[in-house]
Amino acid sequence: MGKNKKNDGVFVDTLDDGLDIIDDYTEVSESEEPKKKNRLKKWGIRSLVTLVVLVTLYLTAVYSNIPFIAKWRTIYIETAMSTMNHKWLATYFIPKSVIDEVMAKRQEEFDKQANLQSSWGTKEEDSETETEEENVAEKEFYEKYWELDTPSIRNYFASNANLVSNGYDSVLIEDLEGSLGLKTASDDSLLVLDTENNLMVIGVAGNQFVGKLAIVKNPEQVELIKASAFGSVGEMVESIGQRTDSLIAINGSAFVDPKGHGSGGTLNGVMLLDGQAYGTAKNGYWKLVGMKNDNRMYISNYYQTNDVSNYKWGVEFFPALIVDGQNVVDGTFGMGLQPRTAIGQSRNGDCMMLIIDGRQPGYSVGCTVADCSKILERYGAFQAMNLDGGSSSVMWYRGQLITRSSSVSKRGRYVPSGLVIRKKSQVE
Repeated sequence: MGKNKKNDGVFVDTLDDGLDIIDDYTEVSESEEPKKKNRLKKWGIRSLVTLVVLVTLYLTAVYSNIPFIAKWRTIYIETAMSTMNHKWLATYFIPKSVIDEVMAKRQEEFDKQANLQSSWGTKEEDSETETEEENVAEKEFYEKYWELDTPSIRNYFASNANLVSNGYDSVLIEDLEGSLGLKTASDDSLLVLDTENNLMVIGVAGNQFVGKLAIVKNPEQVELIKASAFGSVGEMVESIGQRTDSLIAINGSAFVDPKGHGSGGTLNGVMLLDGQAYGTAKNGYWKLVGMKNDNRMYISNYYQTNDVSNYKWGVEFFPALIVDGQNVVDGTFGMGLQPRTAIGQSRNGDCMMLIIDGRQPGYSVGCTVADCSKILERYGAFQAMNLDGGSSSVMWYRGQLITRSSSVSKRGRYVPSGLVIRKKSQVE
């Protein structure tokens, strides 16, 4: 009996210990449960806050009227929608209603171009610009190249007298990298000054772009050159420049470019050359810009069949930038930031060719059409026109490309025609 009682005691004690362990485990388990719930609750709150923040940021980016946000949202949409293969960058993320609003405003800008045409004013206004010819070589030089920063150029000539030893009409400065630090009066870099050929090349830049502006003082040196196999395939700008032994060459006419794989063989719009019209006129917000036999550049809605012989050359694109001295574009014109090609002419006949590099983050994103008009305006453009740009935009100078094309080849595209600046000796 005593033994059994002892065993019973041991059994009971053991059982009590076991129950204590279970109780302890139960207490731990019960204490962990609220912690798990708290963690889940915190995770849920954080996820909800993150979601709310992301939704708020998205809604703000898409719908906010804050000027800074609205501006860059519009530019983003315009850039995506005006690039052949990248419209999905806008349509995938942005509601159709927002895109439609931006594109409607773009169409409004296009419609404003419908009746813009240049007239060059009256003969009375022309007479006011005539100046008395003077026979002082230095004064004539600075009057002709009024764009230069006169004090810095005088200092440079003083230190490099050999440049003017044969007169001011034989100065040649080539500084394509801008290492000499020579400037224009607008504080842009002077890269080339070739007075024998009436030519300047200027480096231009903005917050998000860089480019080159060529100015030739004699409009007779500007010509439009057809591609060597025109009608079947286009020609590279550098090939046009080399073939014609020109000083400068840029892309000219627009071309049909299905899915970005056009060969430059089919014109988009009309081209006037050698008394003949090629292609089909687009009219509407497309504009014809061309040089008539009076060596003036005209912008018009269309051409008359019997007027073709009055043009030395002409091409179509959009939009007009400056008409009779009036800047007629504002903002992006619904075309975003892109590589650009533009041409212009001053009141006294100076012709301008502008190329802006683009689609290369870290180097040059591109510019708006308004940026182009402002550049040409500060160099005296009285008429100016935007031409087909994008990966076609490129400038060639004396055997080398001096801009950086966004094309796959980095050398531009095959184009139906190119605008060139001839050597003075070629047009005399």
